[in-house]
Amino acid sequence: MLLKRILMSFLLLTTAWSVQAETTKFYDLAFPNLEGKEVSLSEYKGKVVLLNFWATWCPPCVREMPSMQRLQDKFADQPFEIVAINAGESADAIEAFLLGLDNELTFTILLDEKSRSFQEFRIPGLPMSYLISKDGELLETIMGGREWDDEKQVALVEEALAQ
Repeated sequence: MLLKRILMSFLLLTTAWSVQAETTKFYDLAFPNLEGKEVSLSEYKGKVVLLNFWATWCPPCVREMPSMQRLQDKFADQPFEIVAINAGESADAIEAFLLGLDNELTFTILLDEKSRSFQEFRIPGLPMSYLISKDGELLETIMGGREWDDEKQVALVEEALAQ
């Protein structure tokens, strides 16, 4: 058990370090939205971005979606955006998922049907989120699901917006 924890800690540290080295590529990436239009992440320059990787088959991913929407709503009048990139599913699958939700999601959802983001960002699992500064710098690497509108997560966004 101790060995497993040590290995997992090492994996998280090396993943976070390698992702930080890759954030210069953040603005170079582009993915299609649900309508098939290519969206470049460079469109988010000057904004704090919560970049979230998720899938409909991932229970923690699905659980955190309502709190992500509440976080987006809380900072709606500020330079903050949530961009959720679905890993490996089709637009039809995402549309069906969205229709089954109680509340509409208004943040940006992009598609990575070939799961290339796993290689680009060296993502070890889902959900995986990155808080990116207005200048494109990696501020936080967040592994696993969160309640995005709790005090700690709101404070992270407020701090990023104040920079």
